[in-house]
Amino acid sequence: MVSVPRRWTVILRDLADTARPIRPEDCHGLLNRWWPQPPEEHASAKRWAMNGWPAPLGDRLHHWTLTWLDDAVAPPVDPEGTVGRIQRIGDHILEPLSVTRTFDHDYATLLTRARGPAPVRTAELRSRTPVVTTTRDTTGERIPHVWPGPRRIFGAVHRSGGGIVGGSGAVGAVARFAPPALSGPWLESVSEGLDLVRRSPVPDEEVRLVEHHQAEGRTVLGWRGALRLDVVGGDRRHAEVFTTLLELVELSGVGKYTAQGFGSVLVDTVTWERTVVGEAAQRPRRAPRRPPAPSGPPGAEAPVRAVAEIEDFGGVLFD
Repeated sequence: MVSVPRRWTVILRDLADTARPIRPEDCHGLLNRWWPQPPEEHASAKRWAMNGWPAPLGDRLHHWTLTWLDDAVAPPVDPEGTVGRIQRIGDHILEPLSVTRTFDHDYATLLTRARGPAPVRTAELRSRTPVVTTTRDTTGERIPHVWPGPRRIFGAVHRSGGGIVGGSGAVGAVARFAPPALSGPWLESVSEGLDLVRRSPVPDEEVRLVEHHQAEGRTVLGWRGALRLDVVGGDRRHAEVFTTLLELVELSGVGKYTAQGFGSVLVDTVTWERTVVGEAAQRPRRAPRRPPAPSGPPGAEAPVRAVAEIEDFGGVLFD
């Protein structure tokens, strides 16, 4: 029986003398060979998340983190079994030197374990790769959303006929893969608890629009930066749900294209008490506006002013 979610940290040695930079679609191609999904599920949320791309450590070494989210099906290829077996990512010929399992708590443990005397009520969330969240403008066109509310950050549950049929992000992972007897009550607590979460900027780490250039001239627009999240009011139960969500969001990633390495985030919990007035609720409403088009050379980052309007959550927001 596989205990999941399961996360691995992989150290790879690059054997290629010359190669173009590693691209998200190349990484996605390798994991689709390791962990294929049936053709009818191709457009559905993956059973896995790629937590960023192989990061160079120097001396031809790379560091990569991967997560398997499914609670019922074991990964067809266990990364621990790839040590010494050559893998190809684009032009790169990579030999896994070591694979370390860094997380293997099951959903039952995550949703029910005691959180100690003081569950987390404040945290800072930082992007590691561009985070792709979108909203629709008045014409129905999807545009980048660079100041996401808590419901966009933690994911979505997809329902049909009164039942759960899927989901994505941290909340969706529980909806899709956790035991139904546990996930149902927990998801109800999440819905209530997220109403108490407020976001605010992190000084000197503004959220900004970025563009990531893919193959064949495709550009992915996302955001980079940091957000502070606070649970305002509520009781211990709401703080415990928030603590679990923070643990899950690092595993699942945030927003669209997490199976390509986008939306990888790090969470820093803040343990001191901080009096929080509902910042988001007190700011005057401003109409959402399209971020300015990025200018400058490819890869340039264009600062944008974060729009802190109160959001309604009313649909499928994540792939």
